[in-house]
Amino acid sequence: MGLFSRKPETAAVNVGPAGPFVFRIDDVFTITGKGRMFTGTVESGRVDAGTPASLVIGDRVLTAQIGRLEVRGRRKPVALNAGESGAIGLDGVVTDDLPLTVYGGQMIVDTAALKGALIRSRLESDFTPPTRGD
Repeated sequence: MGLFSRKPETAAVNVGPAGPFVFRIDDVFTITGKGRMFTGTVESGRVDAGTPASLVIGDRVLTAQIGRLEVRGRRKPVALNAGESGAIGLDGVVTDDLPLTVYGGQMIVDTAALKGALIRSRLESDFTPPTRGD
């Protein structure tokens, strides 16, 4: 392997022991007393409880932290690895941050708009304020 065949690593990516993670959302629901949970599959990397993360919905990026993990058949998992399905609770994301729709005269979370959204490793660019063209 030659010197030029290596890709430079960027320090901006929050890399865990298995590399940056990507979790694709299939659904979202609320558990009374536990909060909102995003269900889906880890496409790459590893998701650990307490890890800084970003919720990417279209062109919007919301910074958060992995709060709670749920996996069917396992009690209190500490991590989800690539290929595993489960549910993630995000700390720092409130209902008003999510896409909403009208249902029965109330505003509720639009689960269809969240399908396919990503929870991923936090990048340095997630904190960069957008430039204004004054």
